[in-house]
Amino acid sequence: MSYTDDPALIPLRCRNCGDDLAGLSSDVIFYCGNCGRCWLFGEGFSPVRIEFLRPGGPGTLFLPFWKVDVIVSIYQRVSRRESSSSIVEGFREFTGKERGLSENDPETRRDRLIFPAFATSLVLSTGVRIHRENFLPEKMEHGTPLKVIGGSVGLPDAKALAMGVAVGVEVNRKDFLACVDLDIQVVSADVYAIGCTPEDQVLRINGSEIGLPLSAVRDSDGILRSSGRAEPSSVD
Repeated sequence: MSYTDDPALIPLRCRNCGDDLAGLSSDVIFYCGNCGRCWLFGEGFSPVRIEFLRPGGPGTLFLPFWKVDVIVSIYQRVSRRESSSSIVEGFREFTGKERGLSENDPETRRDRLIFPAFATSLVLSTGVRIHRENFLPEKMEHGTPLKVIGGSVGLPDAKALAMGVAVGVEVNRKDFLACVDLDIQVVSADVYAIGCTPEDQVLRINGSEIGLPLSAVRDSDGILRSSGRAEPSSVD
């Protein structure tokens, strides 16, 4: 059950089929394994689109990630050379070019930012690493029972985190960033259920080198318990 500002209790039932919704005590994203609808709890329940990716093998856990499509507006982006030198005679101010600085033209582009919808201390760095991956929704086998647990990051926080990931993407480009001034406009926010496999103290995204240490995932015990995995298996 979840509480609102008044003392009334909100039943955790699918608003489409009436089936019970499973989740952890901190969850705000709920997937109905009966009818396949996904719900986001805020002031009430609202539907949110969900797509499944990277199903993997029998040990796969589907964890919720936010997929936020944005328009990124870069107002100023200044980069520098790896090093610069100048012979100084007396006192004078250096120009930006002498300091190895160069300013890019303003830019506007569409981008897709994907990052965990569960609480983790590595949410921003994970989102930046995922940005280099190719994530495409896959057709799931009809009748496959699915469970998505651990969605504790709501939509307002997802929009704030998307800004952090957008900045992180700029910081991690190949040039040497001096400063950046940007803003984002959120076009849409949906949920990706991405297949992950527990390895030796790590939740590994299937088909990827990206792994999240269980120690960094706040609800890791509950996620593993709800999936029927008491503890992660070791992989040679």
